[in-house]
Amino acid sequence: MQDKIAIIGLGYVGLPLAHAFSENYKVVGLDINQERIDELKNGFDRTLELTEEQVKESLKNGMQFSVDITDTTDCNIYIVTVPTPIDNDNQPDLTPLIKSSHSVGRVLKKDDIVIYESTVYPGVTDCKKVLG
Repeated sequence: MQDKIAIIGLGYVGLPLAHAFSENYKVVGLDINQERIDELKNGFDRTLELTEEQVKESLKNGMQFSVDITDTTDCNIYIVTVPTPIDNDNQPDLTPLIKSSHSVGRVLKKDDIVIYESTVYPGVTDCKKVLG
């Protein structure tokens, strides 16, 4: 089986990563913003991380864009690239990381791989601590 990659979060890290992987792998790019997904499906990246040509190249390579985690059920590698903003006390807001982890957990299968491409402190991804 060839690897199929899900990129969770299509911001300044996730979208370029998805584009790069689409050259050699099947990729599903997932984001919670339907308007963003619609724009990407039409070849437009409002963040200007990718040119229109690069977005269209990704689509030509077979990349899918979606807001529905179930569109990633046939993926076996999940790369979570959601932001970890800090609050007024300089404490990280882990809400996007926790929500995306719960979503991935709904479709995760034995032997799948999850990679966190996010700035977090040591121990954040310890399942016992995150999921309680």
